[in-house]
Amino acid sequence: MSKNKSMEEVSVEQLISNYNLVVPEIQREYVWGLNTHGILDTFISDIKEGYKSHKNDESKSNKELEVLNKLFLQADDLAKDSIKKMILGLGINESPINIGFLYSYRPDYYVYNDRNEDVYLIDGQQRFTTLFFMLFYLSIKENRKEDFIELFRFNKDLEQIAFDYRVRTLTHDFFIDLINNSNSIDDLQKIQSKNWFLSNYKNDITVNSIVGSINGNSLTGTLPILHNHFEDDNNKYFDYVKTQIKFWHFKTEETSQGEELYITMNSRGQQLADNENIRAMLFEEETIKENQLEWSEKWENWQDFFWKHRNKKDYNSSADNGFNEFLRWVCILEMFNKNVRLEDEDGYSTDLKKLIKGDNKLKLPVEYLGVKKIEQLMNAVKYLFDDFPDKLRAIKGNYTLYKNFTLISDGWLSSKEKGLTQIELFRLLPVLQYISIRLLNDITVDDLHLFRIIRFFYNLRQDETVGKTPDVQLLNALDLVSVMGIENDDIISTIKLKGISKSLLNKEETKKLTHFKNVEERQKIETLFWISEDHKEAKGKIIHIIELAERACSEFHKKFDSEVYFKIHLAYRQLILNHSKIWGNFLNTKLYNANTDRVLYALNLYKNEDYLDCAYERYKKPEDTLEVFFEQKQKLFIREYAAENEMFEETSYKKQLYLYYILNTQIKGEWIWGGNWNFGVYNNNEDYSYHSLFKDNKIFQKYRQQWRYSFGYNPQNGICTQHNYDPDFNYFQELINWANK
Repeated sequence: MSKNKSMEEVSVEQLISNYNLVVPEIQREYVWGLNTHGILDTFISDIKEGYKSHKNDESKSNKELEVLNKLFLQADDLAKDSIKKMILGLGINESPINIGFLYSYRPDYYVYNDRNEDVYLIDGQQRFTTLFFMLFYLSIKENRKEDFIELFRFNKDLEQIAFDYRVRTLTHDFFIDLINNSNSIDDLQKIQSKNWFLSNYKNDITVNSIVGSINGNSLTGTLPILHNHFEDDNNKYFDYVKTQIKFWHFKTEETSQGEELYITMNSRGQQLADNENIRAMLFEEETIKENQLEWSEKWENWQDFFWKHRNKKDYNSSADNGFNEFLRWVCILEMFNKNVRLEDEDGYSTDLKKLIKGDNKLKLPVEYLGVKKIEQLMNAVKYLFDDFPDKLRAIKGNYTLYKNFTLISDGWLSSKEKGLTQIELFRLLPVLQYISIRLLNDITVDDLHLFRIIRFFYNLRQDETVGKTPDVQLLNALDLVSVMGIENDDIISTIKLKGISKSLLNKEETKKLTHFKNVEERQKIETLFWISEDHKEAKGKIIHIIELAERACSEFHKKFDSEVYFKIHLAYRQLILNHSKIWGNFLNTKLYNANTDRVLYALNLYKNEDYLDCAYERYKKPEDTLEVFFEQKQKLFIREYAAENEMFEETSYKKQLYLYYILNTQIKGEWIWGGNWNFGVYNNNEDYSYHSLFKDNKIFQKYRQQWRYSFGYNPQNGICTQHNYDPDFNYFQELINWANK
C-alpha cells in the first residue's frame, strides 16, 4: 500500500501489513459487544450476506464463461449480441464490502521503516476491533490461528501485536493473554473461568464488551455473539473477512491534525454560509428590488427543488444543506469564469482552493454570487437532475449490452453539512458547466453527447493524477468544457482542440477518443470500452487491452473494430475470472521476481507484459479449454530440457517452482495455494526430512505478506513434494514422459 496517499481503499490484510494500529487514550472504550440496538448482530449479518453473494458470483462466473465461450464460437450473427451481453456482464458486480472510513494519524514519536509504522486510530475503532475479534474467533474455528498470528504479527514473548490498546495496560494485557491462551472454541466460551483471566479484567469496559456480562439477560459480548452467529455455519469466512471487508483509510499525516480531526469529527461548525442570510444580501441590489416579488418566487422555487431532493430517509433533513452546497458550486464556477486561479503569484492558496476543498471555516465569497448567476446554474442543475433521467431511456436503447447509467448521484442534492468531496465536484461541476454554456446560448443540449461527457469524467475520477490533485484537475476539467465552447459539443472534439490539459487528455483517453472517432460503429466500441473500464481490476484503465486489440488488427491487416476488441476482452477476462485456478502457470514469467531468498509476485499483475501476452495467445486459441491451453504450454516448457539431469541442475528459482507446480498438478495431484502467492527460499542443510529435487538443495515455502526467514520452515506452507518425498519415484523422468505423450 502506497505510503504517500492520504486516502485509499484497503482491506484488513492490506492495512495491517503496513501499519501497527494503536487505539489512543482519547478514544472511548470498545462498546459494540454490549450490542446496544443490535448493531453487532446487524454488522455480522451484513458480512455473512456479502460472503454469500461473493461465493455465488465467483462460482457462477467461472462455470458460465466456459459455456458461453463455446456458444459464442458456434453462434450465428443474430445470436452473438445476446451471448456478448451475458459474457460481458460476468464479474462486473463482484465487489468487496466497504464499511466506511477509518481515520488515523502518526504519533509524535513516528519513525518510518520499511516494514511497519505505528499509527493512531481515531475513527473506525469499533468496526476494526470487531473485525479483529471476528478474525480471531474464525481462526480458532477454522484451525487458522497461526495465520491470525502471522497476519497481526503477534509476539507473545515481547507482548506485541499489530492492533493494540497498548496505552491502556489492562486492556493490552487482556489481548495478549487471550490470544496466548485460547486454542479452541471451548476456551473462548469459558474465558471468565480460566486461571489467566484476572479479576481486574472485570473492571475494564472493553474487556466486558468482548467477553460479555455474566448476569446479562440478553446475549452480550463480542465473542459470545460471534459464536451464536457462526457456531453452526460450515462456511470458511476467515479469508473473506481478511481480504474483502474494506475501509476508506484516511491518513491525516500530522499529530495535531489527527487530534483536531477526532475532536471535531462529529461536531463540525456552521455551514459555509446560510442561504437565507445570502438571500437578504442579494436582494439589496437595486435591480432585484425592482422585481422583488418575481425573484422571491424564484428563490422559493429553488428551495422547493432542494426540498424535493432532500434525504427522505432522514426525518430531520431539510432543503438547507443541499441549497447551501449548491451556492458553493455557483461561487466555484463564477470564480473560475472570472479567472480566479488556484494560487496567487506568491504561491499561497486562494479562497478558491479552500472553497473546492470544502473548508467549513470559510464564508462563501458572496461577491461572486448574484441571483442571475444562481438562476443560470439552477437551470443547468434542473436539466441534469430532473429532465435528463427521462431522456436516458432513449440512450439506453442504443447500448443494450451496457448497464451502468447511474453516473450522477441524486444524493449530491441533499448534501451533508460538509458538502461534496473534491472528486464528486470533479465529476459534477464540468458537466453543469457544459450544460450551462449551452442553455445560456439557447442551444439544445444533445443528450447523447451529454452522457458521453458524464461518462468521461466518471471514469477519470479513478485516475491517479486526479486522485492526487483533485482541485487542480477540477479546474482543468472546467477548462476542457470551456474550450469546447458551443460549437464542439462532442467529447471527441477535444482531441483536435488546443489548450486541453494533458493530465485529462492523456495517452489513454486520446487513444479511446480517436477510436470512437474513426470506427464505423461508435456505440459498439463505446459499449465495450465502458464495460471494460468498469471491471474492478481495471480501475478505469484499459489501454493495455486496447493495444492488444490493435496488435491483433495489425497482424491481420484490419482496421480497429469492435469484434476484435471483444474477442481480446473475452480472452483477457477469462484469465482474470480463473485467477486462482491458473496462477501457477505464471511462475516462470515476469509476473514473478526472484532474489537470493525469496520469489515475489508482481503487484500490477493484470497489466504485466507476460500476462497480456498470455491473453493474446488465448485469443488466438479460443477453441481450447483453459486446462488444455495451459497444459500445452507446460509441455512445451518441459521439452526444453533434453534430459532429466538438466532439470536436476536447474538453478533458476522461478523455473524450479514451475517444475514443482507442473509435477504436483499433472503427476502427483493438486497444488494447494492457500492464499499464499509469494515464496521464501531455504538452504536445506539442517533438516533432512525435507528434500529438494534440485542439485542446489534449495527448498521453498509459500507465504502471504511478509517473509520471516527466522521463523523456520513451515511444512504446511511448503511444496508438498519436498516433505512427501519418495526416493523411489523418478520425478523428472515422469515429467519428461508426460510431456512427450
